[in-house]
Amino acid sequence: MHYIVSIIGARSYIVDSKELSARDTVGHETHVASVLAGNQVRHSSYHGLAHRIARGGVPSARLAIYKAIADGFDIISISLGNDDPLELTFDPIAIREFHAIERGILTVNSAGNKGPSRASINSYAPWIFTVATSDIDRKIIDKLLLGKDATLVVSSYRNYVIECLESSLIDHKVVLCDQEPILEEVKKSRASGFIYPSLDNYSMVMPLPVVALSRDDLNSVKKFKKSTTEPLVQILRSEPVDNPGAPFVAPFSSRGPRIYMHDMIKPDIIAPGVEILAAYSSIGSPSGITWDKNFVEFSILSGTSMACPHVDAVAAFVKSFHPEWSPSAIKSALMTTAWELSASLYSEAEFAYGSGHIDPLKATTPGLVYETSFQEYLKIWCNISRSTPGSVIPTSSSCPTKSTAKDINYHSMVVQVKVGASFAVAFPRTVTNVGRANSTYVAHIEGEPSKLHVSVEPDTL
Repeated sequence: MHYIVSIIGARSYIVDSKELSARDTVGHETHVASVLAGNQVRHSSYHGLAHRIARGGVPSARLAIYKAIADGFDIISISLGNDDPLELTFDPIAIREFHAIERGILTVNSAGNKGPSRASINSYAPWIFTVATSDIDRKIIDKLLLGKDATLVVSSYRNYVIECLESSLIDHKVVLCDQEPILEEVKKSRASGFIYPSLDNYSMVMPLPVVALSRDDLNSVKKFKKSTTEPLVQILRSEPVDNPGAPFVAPFSSRGPRIYMHDMIKPDIIAPGVEILAAYSSIGSPSGITWDKNFVEFSILSGTSMACPHVDAVAAFVKSFHPEWSPSAIKSALMTTAWELSASLYSEAEFAYGSGHIDPLKATTPGLVYETSFQEYLKIWCNISRSTPGSVIPTSSSCPTKSTAKDINYHSMVVQVKVGASFAVAFPRTVTNVGRANSTYVAHIEGEPSKLHVSVEPDTL
């Protein structure tokens, strides 16, 4: 295996008299950077799982893991978020990226992993490109063999262990739990493996054999245990299988709308982020547990953090074709060429997946784009700051006439209305032709016209 190492430099920092290394001791940052710009590596896998050629979206991209705004980079990737929702003028991420958009830098941010609850999304600033996560056409499963006859197919689980542990009774046994066991107790218990309930349907790395079951499957295991005096089980090796019908919105992917801004569809777009194989820090625990020293070069992670760099890579790909395009033009290109997911599968519809799933090739030729100026974002900020005591304008620009989110030249359109009441609303928009000169565009409306009357004026451009 060969690597091309081209690190220009690194710097450590001292916080509270303690020096913090510049190395990634967790693995998350390495994984994200690898998805975005990793070089091609053959025969990559996690202990043989997901064996394939691994490559980041744009290996030729240059990454700066630090002050990207000051140095004038094109795209900022943020695979993190606030724990709790914050009003925009008090949100440190929204404030920083407001400076970025003022300097012509596109910011891509993960939506968060608090789904499927509605209004669980915390990244909702209009000037930030917010990314939800989908699964892919491959998933990883485990098989649990009960006795000699039955096999249950289930997902591995992402977190850990509880109070069903009595070390003197479970030494070298597979433990059946009604809850997740406590991590430190897992290490002390010397159990051979664990079976416990989970509502999630995706796999995560664990330091010992673990199977997480639905409640129905867990009850089947309990019945089997009672049916025999010698309940033998086997947790078999994980294996990849096809995932027909993918992509689907990941259950954990945060949903909109946000309580502070109803007239804005968030997330903006969806991208792959479930069971993603990528490079991993050689000093990071692959399961995220400190006592797990099973260090690896590649690992499999899930989260909107993994979806975010996919969108960064596509944005950089589009930028390479159109270096003169603004952040809003690139954002518009990705959103208007995305392929729509089925709203019938998700009660939240667009508030689960935004404009749809990214399509890198189509995004290079969108035809029309929506250009959103910094002045329009500033109007939104001013509208909020005037009604929020203590907030300030993070720019030297003066506050123009205030505006609502639905009135800016954004790439999606939504408005909050009262249930059962009639309404009429207009969305003023301006589009720019980036396709062939003298092209003609004709508006086409999809949906159920018996329930809603929609018109586009003019209907031909």
